[in-house]
Amino acid sequence: MDTTAADPAGGHPLLAAKLSVPVIRTPVVGRPRLIELVSHGVEGPLTVVSGAAGAGKTLLLASWTAEGSAPGPVAWVTLDSFDDQPGVFWAYVIEALRRAGVELEDVGHPFVAESVARPLLARVADSLARRSTPVVLVLDQLDVLGHRQIREDIDFVLHAAAPMLRLVLLTRNDGPLPLHRYELRGELERIRDADLAFTAEEAADLLRQHGIRLTPRGLASLTENTRGWAAGLRLSAVAMQRQADPDGFAAALPHAGGTLARYLVDEVLDAQPDEIREFLLRTCIVDRLCPTLADLLTGRSDGEDALAALRRANVLIEELDQAPGCYRYHPLFTHVLRRELLRRSPDLVGELHRRASGWFEQAGLLVEAVGHATAAGDWQLATASLVRGLGLGALLAGRQRSQLDSALAGLPEAEPGAMPAVVRAARAMTRFELDVSRDQLALAEKLADEEPEAHRAPLLASAAVLRSILARTAGDPVAAEASLADGEAQLARVPALAAQHPELRALLLSNVGTVQLWTGRLDAAERTLRAGLAASAGAGCEYPRLNILGRLALVEFMRGHLRRAAQLGEEEVAFAEENGLPPANRTGAGHLVLAMVAMERSDRETARRQVEDAGRAVYAQHDPFVSLFVPLMRAWQHADGRDPRRALEGLAHVPATVGGQPLPGWLRVWVALSAAAFRLARRDPAGAAAELDGVAEQGAALTVGRAAVLFAAGEPARATELLAPVLATVEPAAEPADAVARVEAWLLTARIRMAAGDRTAAREALRRALSAARPEERRRPFMAAGPVVRELLRSDADLAAAHRWLGPPLVDPAAAAPRTGTAAPAPAPVEALTERELTVLARLAQAMSNEDIAQDLFLSVNTVKTHVRGIYRKLGVSRRNEAVRRARELGLLGSA
Repeated sequence: MDTTAADPAGGHPLLAAKLSVPVIRTPVVGRPRLIELVSHGVEGPLTVVSGAAGAGKTLLLASWTAEGSAPGPVAWVTLDSFDDQPGVFWAYVIEALRRAGVELEDVGHPFVAESVARPLLARVADSLARRSTPVVLVLDQLDVLGHRQIREDIDFVLHAAAPMLRLVLLTRNDGPLPLHRYELRGELERIRDADLAFTAEEAADLLRQHGIRLTPRGLASLTENTRGWAAGLRLSAVAMQRQADPDGFAAALPHAGGTLARYLVDEVLDAQPDEIREFLLRTCIVDRLCPTLADLLTGRSDGEDALAALRRANVLIEELDQAPGCYRYHPLFTHVLRRELLRRSPDLVGELHRRASGWFEQAGLLVEAVGHATAAGDWQLATASLVRGLGLGALLAGRQRSQLDSALAGLPEAEPGAMPAVVRAARAMTRFELDVSRDQLALAEKLADEEPEAHRAPLLASAAVLRSILARTAGDPVAAEASLADGEAQLARVPALAAQHPELRALLLSNVGTVQLWTGRLDAAERTLRAGLAASAGAGCEYPRLNILGRLALVEFMRGHLRRAAQLGEEEVAFAEENGLPPANRTGAGHLVLAMVAMERSDRETARRQVEDAGRAVYAQHDPFVSLFVPLMRAWQHADGRDPRRALEGLAHVPATVGGQPLPGWLRVWVALSAAAFRLARRDPAGAAAELDGVAEQGAALTVGRAAVLFAAGEPARATELLAPVLATVEPAAEPADAVARVEAWLLTARIRMAAGDRTAAREALRRALSAARPEERRRPFMAAGPVVRELLRSDADLAAAHRWLGPPLVDPAAAAPRTGTAAPAPAPVEALTERELTVLARLAQAMSNEDIAQDLFLSVNTVKTHVRGIYRKLGVSRRNEAVRRARELGLLGSA
């Protein structure tokens, strides 16, 4: 196992070798006919080099690259079966492009193996398409990938990045793409087995490099028997170096693959001295081999010299380009060696895998460590490697989650010990099997004292993270904060290891901050989440960082700070998009906050779309905030659509408990106020009063709600009396949530005064409400207040002009214009809009979201936002509807 999706940009040198053009260190046979075919192929979008293993595909492209005839930078990815997941595959492609010097705008690394959102691929394609020179992307060993989504995504990027992406596929078959479409359009160059086969003259050149000269007849026999297969010729050359009669060997050599494998055993393996043969057999169990690993597997101390000697002797071994001193055997030779090891020393195989597991654990390559341990059937070692290396965070929320979970899929339920128990608890947690996770976690903590002292800190730190997740699902602040204290204490005992795995502390802080927020402790939640944000800056922390951004957005929303809430929500969504995370794999919280802000600003379409995105998150039903607020928001959408009956029905989908516990008081208030508002909309003040009577909590919001019920019941005097303390609060000293209630209180006062015929007092109350709502542009209360607001604004053009941010239908732009007798023409833009800005503006007029525009134009969301900001600045506006209205006034769009 040589691949990981943890962080392609860093890690062990073995991981970097797959992202570079192979360096040719030995003389090669000049094959200008093939070089010309490749050069012709990369003039178009797609070149497929297909041939059997060992046909020379990789060497051909490496030779072509070395000649310097590429039309631009060459990015190279050598694939293996562990890359057959969209997130892993595209993480490597993106990193390979960057290593080749390609700048990718607003593109991160996918951090979920299972999927990649199409907007990320659109941004990759957009960055490539806007280049002045083409990029050649070589995908070596593409045949190991079978995932259908990867095939579709490659096809999408190749089409969208045209003509600046030139794709070269090296594969044992014709590749996964719909090649017939490219062939019909004349956009495909094929280089097949027959092209790759060596001619007799080329075979003679190869043999001369090995010091072998055959007669014309012998050369013809060898070429015929090998069918010009490059690997067969090379293997034969190695074997003939020890033959007294090379021509006789060539004539007798059959071309069947199985017999050739037998020759590898007889003429290569068994021809070695005993100590070299033993070295080869003991080291073949790993795909990549470093000297220290070789020493560990063989029990010798000369691994570096032995590997270098094998390379000099051409014993089917090559040095890794990005890991000098490390090597790999020829794939066919590796297969033969492993088969022979199993035949000759079956009892040794498990021990060698165990040794390899220990080496990879020390190197910090936990996927490889766990994989070799499971290959040995040693579940104690597999689980201990993961836990001792603080790899539980990667299993819970890292890019390697899918790989680790697959490697541990066979973990027996009856495997004893604390390490297997805590791993079973983590795997159950990823499947939301909370009871199983809770039981296994209790077992692991019970058995912790049986572990060696050095292993207890990683074990107990891992257990603390799992307990924090359980506390989060139950909304238990005491358990959550206890898990944070325990976890940080244990991590402090292994500081070096903890520094390499910041995701564990980030997970702890994320979970605890979420529980503090759930219980309404906003200040404590913000402190914890801010600490988590600082801790989650590194690779592997992407999931907790997403969660933290979403929770901080909720904190700001609950404080009444719509702008800050929207900014943090957009930051979470943008972070997810930049890293290719589809809505189904996000937390849902960022979309939820954006929906709540949009609803407060009466942007119903944006609210609807964001609620749907929040509800699509796989984890939404297990997140107390999202699972509660999504149905609550949908109910409010019905209410805003003047359908209070469906709004009340929608409240039935709001859970009454979370984790078996009742909702915290502040949430019960929100639900009760919503139910009361819906009943008032149905002219049922008695029902509304009943909804509020069941709430024991106090606060400005409830006071305003009860006053609204009294007014609807025909008791305006009592309502006014109830509102007096809220209205008397000095604004700077008011709690943020109370400031929101003050908007509602002044609006209700305006309605009460209008009902009493006191238009002057009503206008003043409305002015106070508008003044309080303007900083955050909170439109919804005014839309919901009924005809009173529109009537007062229509009768006071100055008040309407001062609050044009309300927009239609509350404020008519013409009516709100200064009363000069003649309407002033719309001011021209301070600067002409660019062609791209006009294109984006046209889509704004179609009510398309920034995300939809980005996907439609193959741009990043941040690029769209930049264009939108430019449009606002040039048109002198601050809102989307104002931009569209101003553009129509200036003739930049069609008439309304």
